[in-house]
Amino acid sequence: MNLVSFSIKTKGAHNFARRLRTVFTRFGFSEYPTRRALLALLQTLQPYQTAPTFFIPAVVLHRHTRLIAEIAEQGAEFGIHGHVHNDYRTLSAATQYTQTQQAIEIFTRSGLNYVGFRNPYLGWTEESLEVFRQLGFHYESNEAVLHEVIPLQTFSPLLQEGFARSLELFQAIPCTTYTLRPHFEGTLLRIPTSIPDDEMLFDRLRVTDPQEVGQIWNAIMQRVYTSEGLYTLNLHPERSLLCQPALAQLLLFAKNQPLPVWVARLHEVTSWWRERANFRMEITPVDANLWAVKAICSARATILARHLEVESQSPQPWFGCDYLLTGHEFIVRATHMPCLALSARTAGEVADFLHEQGYPVMATEEPGALTSSVCYLDLPEGLGSTRQEQIRMRSTLLQHLEALDAPLLRFGHWPSGQRAALAISSDIDSVTIQDFFLRILEVR
Repeated sequence: MNLVSFSIKTKGAHNFARRLRTVFTRFGFSEYPTRRALLALLQTLQPYQTAPTFFIPAVVLHRHTRLIAEIAEQGAEFGIHGHVHNDYRTLSAATQYTQTQQAIEIFTRSGLNYVGFRNPYLGWTEESLEVFRQLGFHYESNEAVLHEVIPLQTFSPLLQEGFARSLELFQAIPCTTYTLRPHFEGTLLRIPTSIPDDEMLFDRLRVTDPQEVGQIWNAIMQRVYTSEGLYTLNLHPERSLLCQPALAQLLLFAKNQPLPVWVARLHEVTSWWRERANFRMEITPVDANLWAVKAICSARATILARHLEVESQSPQPWFGCDYLLTGHEFIVRATHMPCLALSARTAGEVADFLHEQGYPVMATEEPGALTSSVCYLDLPEGLGSTRQEQIRMRSTLLQHLEALDAPLLRFGHWPSGQRAALAISSDIDSVTIQDFFLRILEVR
């Protein structure tokens, strides 16, 4: 299928025709309009001591190396967005590997650092993940988490159809506490991307009022904040000037939350998640209802507790039932050992999942062998065989654990007591009008 047929299929004929018209208003024959848009994104984020994460196809980088180097020098992170802007789902594993390798070679020759990958159209496959692991990527950002914060019934059937096509294109998954957090699959960190993005709002639903766009993004940020998750906003440069007031509104909303929100680039999120993966808690009995706790972690760790007392310490209220603890060694008073217990036959993936979610665990032979445990889990079948099952079972288990009304310790998900994270990403699919139409030849 060529790019024109693909675009009509995924957008609908009406949206495709409209898209062609907007190309001539949002791009120029020179780099100037895109340079202006990229600089505007950098300037909007500068007061928050961060910068965007840009993803760019290697052929576009090759044509505009100086411009991209200029933007990188101002603190922006860059990741690979394919060799050309094609859908990886239409490629064999061997072709995915070859094209990704070609992209790496162009990035290397240009001197531009990269650590992550985002597929065009978020079109990943299981083979894509293996390619990324083999080629040494640290993260990918393709899982599209849908936030149902828009009353779709108020839009026309034509607009609803265009929106539905985008959900299918992006392989959207439900928004849960689990899906809003990064997770490792082997050595590769999977970083979720929240939708609707700017293209879905502006071009699919025709929501173009900056204040209304900002309200939608704020509603997503509120959900992410409540779930202790990550909001990865995707904002294309061609609409960044149109969305600049909405982005400023989102950043201010995040800044004004009761607990801090970490605004970061995606490689910083990845570095933190790798650092956090080494955290451990050692919990040993001292006396009746007394437990010695040693947190093996970095100084940036967020250590949380609920429904217990900490000797020689006044815990700081944090969020919900959780309190923020200081220091890495302390004595707690609790009716139960403040950790989770797993049966000896529970699948290893369960312990790995609980560890990544920050919970200390211990193994035991039988339920009666550890009568003091907060929660006993016996899951010999693991957490699902298909991706759909894994999302459902992990989300359900996590919801159960976070609602436990019992003594419990855990590591928070973000550094230095921060409640949630926000990353502004941007796909530079084209820089000029020429780039846009060259895609038709490049993809074919």
